Amino acid sequence: MTSHFKFYPGSEEVVIPWNARYSFPSQANKAIKTTPRIPPKNGETFTPGQTIRFEFPAQGYVNTANTTIVFDCDILNTNPSATNSNQLATWMQNNIQSVFNRGRILYGANPIEDILQYNQIVRNLTEWTSSNNNNFDQFTINEGIGRIVIAPAAAVPKLQHARLKYIHSSSGTGTGVRNVPIASPAATNNNGARRRYQIQLLFGLLTQGKLLPTKFMASQLAIELTLEQAAACMIYDATYFSTGTPGTATATYQLTNLALIPEIFEFDAAYDALFLKGLQDGGVPIKFNKWHTYVYTLPASQIANIMIPERSRSVKALFSIIRNSTSTLATDSGATYSSTNNTTALLSYQYRIGGRYFPASPVQVNYNTTGAFSTGCTEAYLELQKALNMVGDYRLSCAVNAASWGVPFGNHQARDGTIGLDYGAAGAYTATALTTTLTGFDMPAVDNTGTFCMAICLETTNGAEISGLNAEEQSDISLMVNWNGVQDAGYQIETYVLYDALLVLKPNNVMELIE
Repeated sequence: MTSHFKFYPGSEEVVIPWNARYSFPSQANKAIKTTPRIPPKNGETFTPGQTIRFEFPAQGYVNTANTTIVFDCDILNTNPSATNSNQLATWMQNNIQSVFNRGRILYGANPIEDILQYNQIVRNLTEWTSSNNNNFDQFTINEGIGRIVIAPAAAVPKLQHARLKYIHSSSGTGTGVRNVPIASPAATNNNGARRRYQIQLLFGLLTQGKLLPTKFMASQLAIELTLEQAAACMIYDATYFSTGTPGTATATYQLTNLALIPEIFEFDAAYDALFLKGLQDGGVPIKFNKWHTYVYTLPASQIANIMIPERSRSVKALFSIIRNSTSTLATDSGATYSSTNNTTALLSYQYRIGGRYFPASPVQVNYNTTGAFSTGCTEAYLELQKALNMVGDYRLSCAVNAASWGVPFGNHQARDGTIGLDYGAAGAYTATALTTTLTGFDMPAVDNTGTFCMAICLETTNGAEISGLNAEEQSDISLMVNWNGVQDAGYQIETYVLYDALLVLKPNNVMELIE
């Protein structure tokens, strides 16, 4: 990648030399900054499966680095039966951006970016690059990212799940649930929990660092976000409370009070004249990164050969994951694995592009020819670090650890994507599991969700230029995977292709997209 992912705010990328000299400009351009609140174009309240549309105004230059979306998220139907005191313990998976299944940026009717499985990409990047498991930090506020925290108890400190205990979950009478922000959006939804979030969307066009000249785009730039089904972005467990029987209604969510908050600059006429001259002299180029998504059913075999029909001119990196094909409210649907059962292990993987192999020799994940024993999957993690441009930077502590990276399927409790993977407790989500002490065999602070990935970096420089592999001239791209046993049905391989794109703006609202 061109730079470290955004969850590394403290990592300096440019070091200013000690002998640098500075001078004030002879004449500064006049600038006025505004931050309007733009409501959705097509409604006020949105439920799973619906699409939210925001349109940028045709004024000024948008600073994408400080452009955000703000909204309220209500967790609903968490206590559907009024005849008993039982309460479903319900919370959002991983981070609040898990509610967005698909994201698009449109210029008129033409899609500039169209990211399928947007929430899974954000989840992966969150696990691979955000705060480690023991940090309860600033990302809990806006993004809703939080894993395991040490919470006070009557006798000894306990381990608690941060999103359930402190960030956003259903309300109730059980231990450790009432400390989250709570509001009842509707009486019929019984104890629905509400929290307000403000996020930066991870579109390449909104993270490329340049101002977007929306005043020259004739109100044609828009964002569309399709909401995920509740089962794929939420987790609940009816066994947390020991009394009562839960009702039959299904927990769900809704978004309301939404607004797009762009930071817009207005400059003087001299700046506009120079920009207009650039439009007329061949156009204004804006380089950014885009994603393509490919989803395949994992074959019930010991070997998989996955064809990837990618034809971009500059492919930067490939990321392939294995996860459950179906989603339920009782499972962590975004957990990723290296194998799909508790009797086999992943041995190696390799990408073939045209007639060349990347890397030249297969990535040796494990060396055991039988059984699910893991040897650490070190080579695979280093390939992921290369693709994320974070090799050797030990300031960047993330959530991936030896207990979550490539651990054999059978070593993660039930290892079928169960709810335990999301909060680290074994078996059913009971009060005992929630308040596990700081001793014992399974410590949730270590044993978090599966995070494995088969990645490869294809850049030839540090990413500042368009320097990826030209897939347009290659006959095909394939992923070759080898296990030491047959894999189970019910899983899928998803490949995410990160590539360079160039948006060229021209006069009269003409846009050319090169990719």
